[in-house]
Amino acid sequence: MSPTRGVIGVIAKAPLAGEVKTRLCPPLTHAEAAGVAGALLDTLGNARATGHTVCCVHAGPASALLPHTDGAPLLAQRGRGLAQRLAAAQEDLHAAGHQRVLLLGADCPTVDAAYLDGVLERLDSVDVVLGAAADGGYTLIASKRVEPALFAVQMSTERVLDETRARAAAAGLTVACLPARHDLDEIDDFAAALAGGQLDHAPRTRAVVQRLAALTTP
Repeated sequence: MSPTRGVIGVIAKAPLAGEVKTRLCPPLTHAEAAGVAGALLDTLGNARATGHTVCCVHAGPASALLPHTDGAPLLAQRGRGLAQRLAAAQEDLHAAGHQRVLLLGADCPTVDAAYLDGVLERLDSVDVVLGAAADGGYTLIASKRVEPALFAVQMSTERVLDETRARAAAAGLTVACLPARHDLDEIDDFAAALAGGQLDHAPRTRAVVQRLAALTTP
C-alpha cells in the first residue's frame, strides 16, 4: 500500500456466525447475520469509488474476509478494545506515510463516494472531521496526524461524540462535525435504510436486506 495524500480505512470484523451482528438475532439466525456482515463490506466499494487508497482494517481471520473485500489490502487491528484499535489504525496508516486518514465503520454503507471525498476535503480547513452517529457516537473520524487523545474516551456510550470533541478542543484541534447518520445495527435500521433508498449504492447489502425482509415480514 503506497503512501498517498488520503487513505480510507474501513473497520470490519470477519463475518463469522455467532461473532458479528448478533443484535440481529433473533429474528435472524447467526448464519444470516454473518451474511449481512459480509454484505456490509459494500462500504469498501463505496470507499474505492473515491479513487483514494482503501484498506480493510480487520479483526478476525483474513481468510474469512477475502471473499468480500474485492482485493482491498488488509491491515490487522491492534489493541484490546475499540478505542485502542481505532488509535492503532490511525497510527499505523499515518506511519505508512498517508497524509490524511479516514476511519469508517463497515456498518455504514449508506455513505457514498462523494460524501467520503467531502470528508477528506474538509481536512483542508480543520484538523479533525467527525461523522456523527444517531446514537451519540460517530460513524467516521478523519485526521491529518496521529492524535491519541481523540481515543481517550469510553466507547459505546451516548457521550462518545461529545467527549471526543472535548478531547480535541483540549488538544487545540479544530473539528468539523457532520450531520448524524445511523449505523446499521438493528433490524429497524436496515428496514429504514432500505425504505429510504440509502442502500442504492450498496448492492450486496440491499439484496440481502430485501431477501431477509421477505423472510421476516409476517
